[in-house]
Amino acid sequence: MGAPKKPTLAATSSNTTPKPAPKRKQPHASARSDDQEHTPTKKQRIAKPKEEKRLRRFRAKPPKSFHDLYSRALTQRFYILSRTRTTPSSLEPTIAPSEAIELTGSTGNIYTITISQLPSCTCPHFSSGKAPQCKHIIYVLSRVLRAKFDYIYQLAFLTTELEEIFAGAPPIINNLSANTGEVGDNSDGKRKPVEGDCPICFEEFSANEKNNEEIVWCKAACGQNIHKQCFDMSVWEKETEGEMMKKVKKEKGKKNADGYVNVAEQLGISPVRDTSSYSRWWSGHPSGYRSGYY
Repeated sequence: MGAPKKPTLAATSSNTTPKPAPKRKQPHASARSDDQEHTPTKKQRIAKPKEEKRLRRFRAKPPKSFHDLYSRALTQRFYILSRTRTTPSSLEPTIAPSEAIELTGSTGNIYTITISQLPSCTCPHFSSGKAPQCKHIIYVLSRVLRAKFDYIYQLAFLTTELEEIFAGAPPIINNLSANTGEVGDNSDGKRKPVEGDCPICFEEFSANEKNNEEIVWCKAACGQNIHKQCFDMSVWEKETEGEMMKKVKKEKGKKNADGYVNVAEQLGISPVRDTSSYSRWWSGHPSGYRSGYY
């Protein structure tokens, strides 16, 4: 019996395909997600500025309730006592500009209107919370600040809108001299043309000239024209605006039953509300802002 044959190796060929390299072990799915979170993309590294949100819903058009208020705001006379603008510095980019306006209502009450991201007024109509807007806010936006109509019926503003409104508003006049002259007295050449608005009631002079309303002007300083009726308010007696407000509140103003300083006597106006221009709904409504010194 012969010896067993040794196994022979298979002949190798140059065409033999090499074995593939071993695959790397893939990381767990959770590990991959962690890596992605800690390695932000280029878009993620650039933080997008937060878009400012309007504090009340945008009004595409004025509601029906607006038109009655708008009509009364433009037909009744109010007297502006002071304007104070707050403009944030470049170090406070997140703070919006604002303006506080003190005026006398149609019955002599003194109210403060603040035009800011969320306009407000201290009058009973607005303070009751039953109405989102009052005629005083509308008057200030329309007559005093000369905002475009699309802004007048809005309940809230963005910072860019406030900047636009204040940029286009008439300048704030901080001082009016009591040294006045009659209409046509232009001896020193300082008087401004009788045009534009009265700086106290913000009604146009042209509209009042038809009623033969007398106009005086600041002869000592700015040359500004003023309705004589507005100027003759005893609260303007040769005082600066700040001193005038102190005198109204501490000496001449009397608080009524509603807790408001009322200067109807000093202004020569009636403290009784005229409701002839109110809508039928308000004329027959037993409550609301028709009663009292609103």
